[in-house]
Amino acid sequence: MLTTDEKQHYLENVIIPQFTPLIEQQIYSVIFDFNLAIRICTTCSANSIGFTTWQEAIGLSFGNHQDVDLGLKIFAAQYTETFVEYIHQYTQMIYEIQKLVFMNKTILSFIDLLPYKGHFQSYLVTYVPIFHPTGEVIAIQSYATRSRFFSHQEYLNLLVEDKLEQTNPNLEKLTPRENEIMFLLANGLSQDLIAQTLKVSRSTIANIIANQLCAKFGIPGSNTKLLAQKALKYEFHQTVPASLYRPYIILLDDNSLKNE
Repeated sequence: MLTTDEKQHYLENVIIPQFTPLIEQQIYSVIFDFNLAIRICTTCSANSIGFTTWQEAIGLSFGNHQDVDLGLKIFAAQYTETFVEYIHQYTQMIYEIQKLVFMNKTILSFIDLLPYKGHFQSYLVTYVPIFHPTGEVIAIQSYATRSRFFSHQEYLNLLVEDKLEQTNPNLEKLTPRENEIMFLLANGLSQDLIAQTLKVSRSTIANIIANQLCAKFGIPGSNTKLLAQKALKYEFHQTVPASLYRPYIILLDDNSLKNE
């Protein structure tokens, strides 16, 4: 078992110097030390959570998620009564994921849907353990990329017959409610489930589909199946309407937390 001084020495003399060339690159990457606090990060990573310089992020930890001032700084306008419980729940989950990387000496990835800087943006994050020559994990390096909303419908889109016109309709003409319905249709929900999700009657959904959406997408009459195909074709499943957004974390190795 390494002493704290030995860990610090390796961090300061090996890990940090090796990371330094990345700081000003257009890369999202962070080094978390053995206390699960940020030791160094790229400027891109610091900017993504509301800081101007990477030095401002030093010492931050997902374990401090109950700090209200910090929450307001990082999550901005979305740190509200509506979302704060979700934010605390899932920042704690990220903290637990970091612990697993240390304990199990394993790589873990997850989809991060927390509203950093108050923006609805998803990231694909991978945590990689950093080993001391003795074999002990003494830090984690994270890599993140911005990603579109993850959905199995991306694959199903390949199965849609290529008979739909390639020219997009004027999507700016869609109302917020119409956008919600198109998103839910693209993700495979029936009219009944859409009505339950949006807390309206099924007849309301049916009327919007028949009298508004089918007309806007050039579909004669009312054809929910064809409208759902068009919703896939125009990638509505990739953009979560703000009204349906909730902070969330999707661990890509489902069994990791369950096994603890």
